[in-house]
Amino acid sequence: MGDPLVISRLVAGGYAAIGAGAVLRPSLVPAVFGGSARTPESRTEVRAVYAGIPLAFAAALLRSEGQQPAARSAVLRTVGDASAGMAVARLGGALLERRLRAWPTAAFLALEAALAVACSAAARVQEVPPKP
Repeated sequence: MGDPLVISRLVAGGYAAIGAGAVLRPSLVPAVFGGSARTPESRTEVRAVYAGIPLAFAAALLRSEGQQPAARSAVLRTVGDASAGMAVARLGGALLERRLRAWPTAAFLALEAALAVACSAAARVQEVPPKP
């Protein structure tokens, strides 16, 4: 597995990009899934959830860089668990709807799963004590 700092920064960058996209183009988020955000209230809601949470993940990962390994690992595991939760919920939704298209549902499911695996792997590396 790679350097946990590099992995953490890549995950933070991915979530920051998602958050920035939702801030700048909130109507695009539901449009990707066939919906719309036509009112100011709906666009504000998109920004709150689809920008606020990813930006918080990115900030937490970047802020953890100066922390002790246990604290960094806890942040990585938290972001990883949230990413895994999104992937599982998305898969569950696809099963309930009996429909899983490659775009956009499967693509986002794969992205969320990859982010979860990356965070988990980086956390494990972070937890390994240095050799004397």
